[in-house]
Amino acid sequence: MSLDQYLVDGRVKAIGIREFGDVTKLEDITIPLLPLQGRDIRVHIKAVALNPVDTSVRIGYFGRDIDEYRVLGYDGAGEVVEVGPEATLFKVGDKVMYAGIFTRSGTNSDLAIVDERLVGRAPKRLSFAEAAALPLTGLTAWEGLFEHLELKAFDPANRGKRILVLPGAGGVGSLVIQLAAKLLGLYVIATASRPESIEHCKKLGAHLVINHREPLKAQLDAAGVDGVEYIYNGYDLAVYTEQYAQVIKPFGKIVSILESAGPVTLRGLMLKRVTLTWELMFTRALFNEDPIQQHYILENIAQLVDDGVLETTVSSILPYNVENMRKAHEILESGTAIGKVVLSKD
Repeated sequence: MSLDQYLVDGRVKAIGIREFGDVTKLEDITIPLLPLQGRDIRVHIKAVALNPVDTSVRIGYFGRDIDEYRVLGYDGAGEVVEVGPEATLFKVGDKVMYAGIFTRSGTNSDLAIVDERLVGRAPKRLSFAEAAALPLTGLTAWEGLFEHLELKAFDPANRGKRILVLPGAGGVGSLVIQLAAKLLGLYVIATASRPESIEHCKKLGAHLVINHREPLKAQLDAAGVDGVEYIYNGYDLAVYTEQYAQVIKPFGKIVSILESAGPVTLRGLMLKRVTLTWELMFTRALFNEDPIQQHYILENIAQLVDDGVLETTVSSILPYNVENMRKAHEILESGTAIGKVVLSKD
């Protein structure tokens, strides 16, 4: 299959940065068409979704130098146009979704390369734009619940147990709520502060919604909830650690997808023998630790979507161009996004 139809003067169109900084650093660029190696596949990207990691990389949070350019994008959906010499999971023409890894050029490109072990098929019932919203947050939610909190789907032992999801209306929280309520059978308590966010959480399956801008324990007490067994934290851990110690039950478990920007007092958690663990969906790819597990997770998520168990978490779809990419970064940095912002080429 010829790739010429996707190229401009033999190069690939992309949106990238040449230096770290604000959204004005995002620009249209062209990059070389690199060869595939090992289990790589090449995907014609049809839609991309935004995540906090996009803005973090743009401002230089991870500290890796930029040689000539950096292509961001850590959620994408599209069609396979070429497979590497050792690739076996996909063939040309397959419709796929993936999150990738921030040490390689990302999905904000007409053609992108990714290790097939990090890729899953796109759900049949979704458009590319709807599918692009699922991979990174889906992997993060799945790994946090099933691997770190060690929960099992449809386990009778889950009945009556409670999980606090903070915040509930973001990309990750939107998937955690669905998985926890529909597959795990947990009583889900989500946090949200705006009417539209509260309604979003309830629609996805949250049994109770409280405000993370107000003391957590007082709100749980008022609702007749005497504590939670599990907490899925998606905010600066230092802000809520002491409150978590108040509401979590002895021997409870907390998984956090964010580190702490300041000192954290853990005494309250220690007294209750609480387990605190971390989730980062990039870890498997960064350290080449059984990366094919992410293929299996994405395949499961696609099947659950096709079965009507899970729904995509798209909040808005914008045409794919550099102006809208800048706008999407600004929406994400405002902290007011509900679900996922997607840019589509269709």
